[in-house]
Amino acid sequence: MFFFRNPILFTLMLLPALFEYASSGNVPFTPTGIASLKGKNVCDLQGEFYSGVGVYLGMKKEHSLHYRERDGVIALFLLSKPSLPNCGIVDATLDLTQLTRPGEKPEFKCYTDREGGTTWEKWGQIVGLANNDRGQKRFVRARLAWRVDVAKKQFEAMKGKTVRCDTSGYKD
Repeated sequence: MFFFRNPILFTLMLLPALFEYASSGNVPFTPTGIASLKGKNVCDLQGEFYSGVGVYLGMKKEHSLHYRERDGVIALFLLSKPSLPNCGIVDATLDLTQLTRPGEKPEFKCYTDREGGTTWEKWGQIVGLANNDRGQKRFVRARLAWRVDVAKKQFEAMKGKTVRCDTSGYKD
C-alpha cells in the first residue's frame, strides 16, 4: 500500500495502463490511416476522440454515420453493424480535413427538394459541410454535400444542387 501514499509512484504505475487505453487501436488517425480503415472496425483508430457525433441511418439501425475530429484531422465514416460505444465496420470514409473551412461542421440533417430530410428516419441520407455561426442559425445552406449510398458503400458528391441543413440537435 506504499504506492497509495506516494502520488508520484502511483501515477507512474498507472501510466502504462492509461497509455494502453489511449492507444488501444492500431490505425493512426491520419489521412492514410483513415483510408485504410475500410472493412475494419472504426474503433481500431488510435487514441481518444473528444469531438464527434453519429446518427443511425433508417429505422433498422443497421448502418450509421460517424464524424470524428482530432488534431486538425476531420473524417466521416459510413459504418455497418454499428455497436456501442460508437464502433462498427467501416464501409466508406470521407476525409474532410482539406475540405472544411473555419466554422464549418458536418451536418447530418440535410436535404434537397427530393431527398434527405430532417425527420429521424431520413437523417444521414445527405450530409453537408455548413457554418451555422456557432449555433446562431438553425437552417443553413451546405457549401459541399454528399449523398450516402449504403448499397454501393460510398459517399457521392452532390454538385449543382442546393442542399439545406437543419443544424439543431439530434434526439430520436
